[in-house]
Amino acid sequence: MEERIRPTKSGLFAIELLIAVGVFSLCAAICVGLFVRAELMSRHSDDLNRAVTAARGAAECYKAAGGDLARTAELTGGTLTEDGRLALVFDGGWQPLGTCGTGVDTLFLLELTPREAAGCAAARLRVTEALDAGSLAQADILAQAAEAGSLLDWDVAALEVRP
Repeated sequence: MEERIRPTKSGLFAIELLIAVGVFSLCAAICVGLFVRAELMSRHSDDLNRAVTAARGAAECYKAAGGDLARTAELTGGTLTEDGRLALVFDGGWQPLGTCGTGVDTLFLLELTPREAAGCAAARLRVTEALDAGSLAQADILAQAAEAGSLLDWDVAALEVRP
């Protein structure tokens, strides 16, 4: 007579335990992916909120200066570029950097570019993110930001009519 090998209860328990661990691992991997995506969305939202705050401040200074970019540069702490734009450079924590970003990984650039408008001083306000800036000079930061997509793009105008 042939003896049948009966499955033991401990073997079935081990298989059940392995299946439960596998399902738990799959659920944990999905949750980790969702948490990472939520963190990225939160950072982007924070950057957008800070960009709006910086842009509002620059727009208000532009309006207070009556559309004069030199006066706006004094009020905001920005610099005028060779082509007549106002540039403000911020680090990843949205602290102003002045003219260049030495040793900073992420830079944000706020630019005010004058444009033609009937009866008032107008400008295009653009906030961009330049990644991996390292120790770039301001010209390199401006060139890199020109290629990047903008976080924010507004048209602003000083309400005072030019004589």
